[in-house]
Amino acid sequence: MDVVFSANGRKFSASAFLFDKDGTLITFDHWFRVMAERARRLERLFGLSSPEAMALRKFMGVERGEDWGIIPLPRTEAEEATARFLAELLGVPLTEALPKVQKIFAEVDRDFPFENHLRPTPGAEELLVRIKRAGGKVGVVTHDLASAAQLHLRALGWEELVDVVVGLDLCPVKKPAPDPVLTACRLLGLSPAAGAMVGDTPMDLQAGRAAGCRASIGVLTGLGTPEDLAPHADALLSDLRGLEIESQK
Repeated sequence: MDVVFSANGRKFSASAFLFDKDGTLITFDHWFRVMAERARRLERLFGLSSPEAMALRKFMGVERGEDWGIIPLPRTEAEEATARFLAELLGVPLTEALPKVQKIFAEVDRDFPFENHLRPTPGAEELLVRIKRAGGKVGVVTHDLASAAQLHLRALGWEELVDVVVGLDLCPVKKPAPDPVLTACRLLGLSPAAGAMVGDTPMDLQAGRAAGCRASIGVLTGLGTPEDLAPHADALLSDLRGLEIESQK
């Protein structure tokens, strides 16, 4: 069912709304705590000295600052970068470091109390509710693992608000390639031409356009600046409160 919506005074319609996760639906705030826990477990597992542990924490982006470390990286790239850093730091083979890093990342996914730290971006939950009430479909297209993303959605109580989740464990090809968006549309049983892509990075919007989505909407709640997003966006919003679903007659 086509859902009519407006963004920056322009009217659009879509049957499927495809959202990036971090920086679009959910803030990045929790990632600093997640990275801190990953770093703490890695420090213990690898027996790091205090200077080595400090270097790892800085590399992973534990300390807030201008440098986000590995936080913006897709999941698999973050694991590989961390393993490579540790391998070079300690003089051990990458083939030895990588499985240990992957194990720690998976353990933190399982153990971390996401429900205490996840924060929706302004208007996110209200928008998802309105889309569903209007008869639209919702997909999440993320560079996280789908299994991890589903934990996050469950922690927020959003299981009934999202129809499909596509992550790197379901589609290993990354945005800006259209493949993850096409996979989400296939799972929803809809043509990409019936979809609207919403994201906070140029990669999100480029993926939507490459897939043939009807609209690509940028939001400034994540990594992208207006200058980054404007060339790729049909509309650019401060946050999701600016995407307004029209009343269905």
